[in-house]
Amino acid sequence: MQRNTQDKIKSFLEKKDLRYEVVDDRTIIVPYEIKKRLFKPVVAINGPWITVSCLIIEGKNLPSIKEPYLFRLFKKLLVAIHELPEINYDIDEANNIYTSVDMRADITDYNNFFSEFFAVPYGVKNFIDKIAPAMEPKIDVKGCEE
Repeated sequence: MQRNTQDKIKSFLEKKDLRYEVVDDRTIIVPYEIKKRLFKPVVAINGPWITVSCLIIEGKNLPSIKEPYLFRLFKKLLVAIHELPEINYDIDEANNIYTSVDMRADITDYNNFFSEFFAVPYGVKNFIDKIAPAMEPKIDVKGCEE
């Protein structure tokens, strides 16, 4: 099933003329430029689920890791999740900040895939435009290296 799902995703990306890199039979990276910064959304096939996740900023690059700062930042992320349809922000134990979506592989078609997929770059853009500059000190989001 993973191979069929991956083939389906690749055909969707090709129809949209999006460049991608196949990492393995479960993972595709779709480099995406947002506000002149490179990001690398990862499309992963996890059994019956397709997830798209993109690192926005590593925790080590945040201007502060003090709890009051992180509390304010994480609150802004939760409010954004509440206010914006289809946008999800998440963090890991190292305070790396991501935006992600998930969808059922068996019912995902072209339109559904891109409805979900494009929420990820929109989440990155929202973070850059609204969340990062609202923090004190501001967060400098650089994107990732090529």
